[in-house]
Amino acid sequence: MSERENSIIVDGKGTWAEVSKTPISSSPEVDDRLLKENKPFNIDQFADELGLGVEVVKEAIDGLRRKGYNFENSGETYVRGKSARGGNVYDATRRFDGQHFLFGIVSDKHYCDKQTNEEAVERMYDTFEKEGITTVFDCGDLTAGWKVYHGQEMELTHFGQDEQIDYVIKSHPRRKGITTFAISGNHDLKEYERGGADPLVQIEHCRDDIVYLGQLSANVKLTEGVTLEMLHPGGTYPYALSYKAQRDINNRQPNQLPDILAYGHYHGAFYMYYRGIHFIQAPTFKNQGLWERRMGLNPVVGGWVVEAAVYGDRIGWFKPQLHTFDRKG
Repeated sequence: MSERENSIIVDGKGTWAEVSKTPISSSPEVDDRLLKENKPFNIDQFADELGLGVEVVKEAIDGLRRKGYNFENSGETYVRGKSARGGNVYDATRRFDGQHFLFGIVSDKHYCDKQTNEEAVERMYDTFEKEGITTVFDCGDLTAGWKVYHGQEMELTHFGQDEQIDYVIKSHPRRKGITTFAISGNHDLKEYERGGADPLVQIEHCRDDIVYLGQLSANVKLTEGVTLEMLHPGGTYPYALSYKAQRDINNRQPNQLPDILAYGHYHGAFYMYYRGIHFIQAPTFKNQGLWERRMGLNPVVGGWVVEAAVYGDRIGWFKPQLHTFDRKG
């Protein structure tokens, strides 16, 4: 069972609340009205206008939240949230023994793109199972998204967000004992930013082996003294593999630096130890498509197996292993 299968973000700021996973039956008319509210609204006035009780409206809002829509509230005033927010903190210490950890890092599966290499995803999870890994961190873009860029619909196998959500729920690898802890990426959140739902919320709701840590970034506490930051950064592909990570690390205050920093988004593979930070660029599971050819990019298909030991409150040794499944030629 998912470690957080009965919780949702209630304010867009990393605050989690326990809720029932049983869908709440609410009137489609109430849902439609709520989704059309583009300005802050008072829930008492809203309920009066519809001739309903406040609790009925609150239940409808909770139901929409479980579907991935964001409603933030301050007291009795609510507003639809459409901006992506990250920075959630997750305590994973119970998954490790405090001195040694072994986990996987993956990213950018882009399910429902014609170039997604699903065989490689399956083989990567076979590797995780063989290595005895129970924890996999996914740095975003589980789905290809919808209308992320002009002409993208020509490169998709499933159209629209709902079809893609259903496909991921059905197709993402299941391996006994393995849990995937995921953040969302820019492809996942394109519809959300238009006022739609966050697809990872629904995927987590239906898959007890996928735990959603939040939008674009998350901070994971691995041991009492060691942290991992997962980030799906923005921008175009860097001219040098280390450039954006070095700039990111250089521009942060010391108290903002994790022990391990893992990037998605750029579809490359790279490891460096820089200013005391173990940096890992996670590759992709999407073969080169039209977009990559236009950008002059050749993605690396694969993922990482990471093994490390902790001495006190620091990492004593760190061994990342890259597993690739690139096409030949």
